[in-house]
Amino acid sequence: GGSTNSGGSTDTGGSTNSGGSTDTGGSTNSGGSTDMGGSTGSGGSTNSGGTTATTGGTTGTGGATAGGATAAPTCTPGVSPATPLITDFSATGAAGWHPLVGGGKWGTIGALSGSIFSYAPSNSTMNATVDTTSENLVLAGTVAAGDFANGGMSFDACVNTTTYTGVQFTLGGSVAGCDLYFQVQTFDEKPAGSGQVGGCTTGCYVFPGTKLTSTSGVVSVPFANLSGGQLTTEPAIANEVVGLQWQFQSPAPVGDGGQLGCAGINLTITNVSFVSN
Repeated sequence: GGSTNSGGSTDTGGSTNSGGSTDTGGSTNSGGSTDMGGSTGSGGSTNSGGTTATTGGTTGTGGATAGGATAAPTCTPGVSPATPLITDFSATGAAGWHPLVGGGKWGTIGALSGSIFSYAPSNSTMNATVDTTSENLVLAGTVAAGDFANGGMSFDACVNTTTYTGVQFTLGGSVAGCDLYFQVQTFDEKPAGSGQVGGCTTGCYVFPGTKLTSTSGVVSVPFANLSGGQLTTEPAIANEVVGLQWQFQSPAPVGDGGQLGCAGINLTITNVSFVSN
């Protein structure tokens, strides 16, 4: 039985393995992030919680805080998946990993599928691969002090659903001391571009998200527990989901101590699915 954590996540135990062979398919550097605490935003990110140099943190300088201006929506009618499983990154399952399709695709081809991505400013690193032995998405890298990095799953279509009210996934591996945030990429905050589904034109990448209090086992995040960006209600977020991302941030300094980086991040993610109340 799970214990409910603050910040909107439910930890029910369990973890995934790492190692094995990897597949690097999918797209990389596919778009920015929301910087949610104590580091300098860059590369299209927004900092909503910086601290001053007197406490060892840095003041966020990048992006817009009010949410992006968007082009005309194209999430109508969108896609409402018939089954909740988004992907398990399995080698043989219908909703698994398909390395020979479009440079590497997760999900159910012909229904809901997409690519993997990673993003990091110049001072940090992040790489997204699929471990085809352990059947996980693996996010690995290093976050510099006062910085962030992220990775995740870009959707090939906009999910517009009234059936599902949140997302569940299984985490394993290590965040190496970083704070971990889960964010839902929404159509109104993601720019349009090659291989991307989005409609943002200015002030983009302010995705709704939440800090996770559990970094291992099964975690469930209701859309209602997310904040940030233009979309502030569960139905509004569920109407335009175009990606999922996991963001690592350098933890805030303690007292007058300096802000520390995170070396050796190796987070595994699998069994990603929609959930209903």
